[in-house]
Amino acid sequence: MSLIKVRVNLFTKIFGFSIFIILTTLFINYIFNAIFLEKFYIYRKKELMLKVIKNAEVIYKTQSDDDFENYIYDIKESMGIDIDIRNSRKSHMKNGHSMMGMMRRNSSIENIPYNEFVDKEFLGNDARILYYGEELTPDKGIFVSTSLSVIQAHSHESNVFNIMTALIALIISLGSGLIFSKRITKDISSLNEKANKIAKLDFPKNIEIDRDDEIGDLSRNLEKMSKELSTSIGNLKSFVSNASHELRTPIAVICSHATALLEDKQINEKDRRKYYEIILKVGNEMKELIENLLTLSKLDSTVFKIKNENLNIRDIVEDALEKYDILELEKDITIKMKFKTEKIVGDSRIIKLVINNLIQNALKYSDIGGEIDIFQEEEFLLIKNKFKGNLDGDKAKLFQPFARGKNAEEFKFDGMGLGLSIVDKALKLAAIEYNLIVDENTFTMKLKILKTID
Repeated sequence: MSLIKVRVNLFTKIFGFSIFIILTTLFINYIFNAIFLEKFYIYRKKELMLKVIKNAEVIYKTQSDDDFENYIYDIKESMGIDIDIRNSRKSHMKNGHSMMGMMRRNSSIENIPYNEFVDKEFLGNDARILYYGEELTPDKGIFVSTSLSVIQAHSHESNVFNIMTALIALIISLGSGLIFSKRITKDISSLNEKANKIAKLDFPKNIEIDRDDEIGDLSRNLEKMSKELSTSIGNLKSFVSNASHELRTPIAVICSHATALLEDKQINEKDRRKYYEIILKVGNEMKELIENLLTLSKLDSTVFKIKNENLNIRDIVEDALEKYDILELEKDITIKMKFKTEKIVGDSRIIKLVINNLIQNALKYSDIGGEIDIFQEEEFLLIKNKFKGNLDGDKAKLFQPFARGKNAEEFKFDGMGLGLSIVDKALKLAAIEYNLIVDENTFTMKLKILKTID
C-alpha cells in the first residue's frame, strides 16, 4: 500500500505552528495553575505570617495593650491574619471585651504546637485555617492564623476566568498569526516567483523587498544575484559571439589555403611556401587566441587561489622584454627602466601575466623608433609609451574582450583584443589597484604593486 505524500504550503505550516505554540502555552499555564497556584499561595501566606508574628512579639513586649489590640485590628483588616495569645493559666483581665475576644480565639489554638505551621480543616463549614505560633513566656504563646478558604472558594471563578482569558488570547493570537503568516508567505511567494524567472534566464527588476529582516536581506541578495547573472550571461553571449567570429576567419583561411595546396598541382614552390607560411601564421594566431581564452577562463574560475610570494619586479620586467625582444629590435624601440623598489610581495602568476601583456602591448602599439618608460611613483609601477592614432572615446571599451581601439584597426596591428581584458581580470582577481591614463597619443598604465617587504 503506497502512502500519498501531501504537500503542505508554507502559510499552513506557519499558521499551524503558531496555533500549536499558543495552545501549548495555554495548556502549560492551566497545568501550572492547577498544580502550583495553591502551593504558591500558601508559601506566600507563610512568609507573611512569619513577618507578622515577629512584629507582634515586639509590640506585645514593648508597647501597651491598646497598641497591641490596634495592631491586631489593623493586620486583620489589611492582611486577613488573626493574632491570638494562648495563656496556659486562667486569668481575669480588666478589659472584658478584649478578654472575651481572646478567649474565643484561644479555643481554636489550644492544641497547636509552637514553631510549626498547622493546616486545620473544620467540618461542617468547609473552613480551612493555617496556624503558626511561637512561645513568649513559659505560660504564654502568640499565634497567627489565616483562612485558606479564599483560594478554594474562588478556584471555580479562577478557572472560569482563566478559560475566558485563554479564549480571548487565542482569538487575538489567531488573528495576529493569520496576518503575520500571510505577510511572510506573501513576500516569500513573491521571491519564489522571481527566483523561478531567474532560473529561466528571465531577469526581473525591483526584486528588493523593503524589510529590515532576513527576508529583506534575501530579496536584496537575490536582486544583486539577478543583476550579476544578467551581466555575466550578456558578457558570455558577447564573448562566445566574438570568439566565434575571431575563429571563423583564421579557420576559413587555413581551409582555403590547404584546399589550394591539395587540389592545385601547378603551384610553384615559391607560392607553395607562401601558402605554408600563411597557414603557420594563422595557426599561431589561433593558438594564441585559444591560450588567451583559457587564461580568461582560469581567471574567471572560483578555484583560482591567490598566493603571496617574494618577487623581484626587475627580473619579471626583464624576462618580459626578453620574451618580446623581436618586436623591440624590429621597431628599434628604446627601453628606459628606473625604480627604487625591486623586492615585492605578490602572486607570481598574476604579476607575470599582467607585465607580459602590458609589455607586449607597449611594444606592439609603439611607433618605429619609439620609447617605452618603465618607472616608479611611490608604490605604483608605471608603463608608459606613445602610440599612433587616437583613442578618444575608446578608453572604457579597451578592457572588454575582443575590443580594439581605432588605431589598431586603422594601422592593422596584429592581435585579438584580449590583452587588456586579461590584465583587467587578473588585477581585479588579485585586488591590485590600477589606473589607465590616455593623454592624446600617450598610453600609461599604473599598477600599485611596489609595496616593500617588511
